Amino acid sequence: MNLISKAAGVVAGVSLALTLGVPVYAQDEDQAFEEFLQDEFIEAMESDFMSMHFTVRDYRAYGIEKPDLVIGSASWDDYEEGVREGEETLANLAEFDYSKLNPEHQHDYDTFKFYVECLTELNSYPDYDWWFMPSEGLIDNLATNFTEYVFYEKQDIDDYLEVLASVSDYIDGALGITARQVEHGVFMTDSALDQTLDAIEKFVTRTDDNPLIVIFEENVDAFAGLTEAERADYKARNRDILMNSYIPAYNRAAERLESWRGTRSDTDTIADLPGGKDYYAARIRFKASTDKDPQALMDLCTEYIEDEIDNYIDLLYSVRNESIFDETVSLSDPEEIIAFHEKNMDVYPEGPKVTYKAAYLDPAVASDGIIAYYLEPPIDEITTDNIVKINGDNVADVNELYSTLAHEGFPGHLYQITWYLNTDPSPLRAAISNIGYTEGWAMYAEDEAWSYSGLNEYAAEFDRINTSMGYAMNAAADIAVNGLGWSESRLGTWLNSIGLNAEIAPDLYDFVMDTPGVIIPYGAGLAQFMLIRDDAKSALQSQFDLTAFNEVLLTYGDRPFELVEKDVQAWIETFDPSQSVPVVPDVTPAPSRRMNPLLYAGGFAAAVILIIIGAILIRRSRKGDPFR
Repeated sequence: MNLISKAAGVVAGVSLALTLGVPVYAQDEDQAFEEFLQDEFIEAMESDFMSMHFTVRDYRAYGIEKPDLVIGSASWDDYEEGVREGEETLANLAEFDYSKLNPEHQHDYDTFKFYVECLTELNSYPDYDWWFMPSEGLIDNLATNFTEYVFYEKQDIDDYLEVLASVSDYIDGALGITARQVEHGVFMTDSALDQTLDAIEKFVTRTDDNPLIVIFEENVDAFAGLTEAERADYKARNRDILMNSYIPAYNRAAERLESWRGTRSDTDTIADLPGGKDYYAARIRFKASTDKDPQALMDLCTEYIEDEIDNYIDLLYSVRNESIFDETVSLSDPEEIIAFHEKNMDVYPEGPKVTYKAAYLDPAVASDGIIAYYLEPPIDEITTDNIVKINGDNVADVNELYSTLAHEGFPGHLYQITWYLNTDPSPLRAAISNIGYTEGWAMYAEDEAWSYSGLNEYAAEFDRINTSMGYAMNAAADIAVNGLGWSESRLGTWLNSIGLNAEIAPDLYDFVMDTPGVIIPYGAGLAQFMLIRDDAKSALQSQFDLTAFNEVLLTYGDRPFELVEKDVQAWIETFDPSQSVPVVPDVTPAPSRRMNPLLYAGGFAAAVILIIIGAILIRRSRKGDPFR
């Protein structure tokens, strides 16, 4: 089964359970399970060339045979095959005696099982696998695959060109799937279609300066050992494929996609479409890395948002001079900002020493919906091949650049992923991803990064709430509209009920209609991490140690939040309860914080609420995993 749906990614020192003795695990069962994971990894790598190329540098060392040199498969029959193979994998997994596995393998078992269940369920809804969505669809991600492709040896250049030549057939296959979806009455919104068509137009109008020409030729020139004749030949072949195959395929896609305009009513949410509610529940299970149903996840996000509104109102009552919020961080160079974050990792366990590069994206391949992404290194090169790319047009100011690089670099994706890979996990665990966890961690780390930003405490808190509440609010709105079928009017009523302004409902509604599920990993992932931390702090009081807590979160890697919660609870239970400080209820009467802040606070405070409402209205995504 091809379990790897991406072309590249994204030391257990804490006791996680109390035992009366040392458990004995069946070595034979652990060895058999490790071999099973290794076989699944090899099978996945051998089924998709681009996934293999980005996941491992020396594939031969893993016993992997090079797959067919194509960009991938795009066929309606793939979905039925995916369901069958997923069920077969789950049946094979069930053959192991879970109780005989050691704790690490039990985590591998649970995480892999969750991942396969999610993909198997999603393959049951082929009508909703929209290949041409903006930001996370085929058009944006194809360009990323090729611009980030690395030439390790000469053969890689030939492989690249052969894969590039397969894109035309791949796009035609995706268009065939889309045509069938349209026949079933299921398609993206016209607004989302416009964004995709704009991305195609931006790419195809670039000829001699097309990034797939410029970057390829730069890489060929930098590759040692080629003759000038070989360089010239490679460049000519690349241009020929691009101009006579790749770009014409994009133009065909634009023409056919345009012909489907108006297929979907602008008032039809995912929940209104055939089977949409069930599909969306499966989608957010995968996107949020949790078994919580849409309503439970909506309630969780709302709880977090309400807590942050309380924090925001407290902030407004502490400040009477709006200029105090105008501070900016003192750094502006991306690599200097990442280095600054790396030096301020006091509340995180030490990770491996790594090198990294940060650069701005070429506008021709920079999606309007993306701020930045972190390109995961091959699992056998974790210390050197770490790359962060930034869409300069989408970064509003230096403070947003600061928080974005905390998200993508330290203490976000770069740190979390290399920390876990440095523990030598199973290659399969390193190759699959629980995106709700990974994006949630990056948002959690970004939230913490404001504490050492150098800004005054009020400006830092203002920026922290502005970012975090914005993503959580967008995620909650996405669930409400696409998962629960809320109308724009009902969304406005909900916004008023939690203390926000219903005037933002129309724009918020349009955003989540166009990009269903895209923002979920960020907002819902953040809310889950923050509420888990708050519960741990409440339970342990003075015994709570943030560094130790973060190590519990990191240990065993990205995984479903049910496992994270279980691990944190086991960690809490290792403490002596007699040493904890009990929680004393506050019996002092306090005014309600649930009314609309625009009515609750006056003067300058009300003005600031209006500012933050505008700032958090639409949160674009940071891509920890830039590939389909």
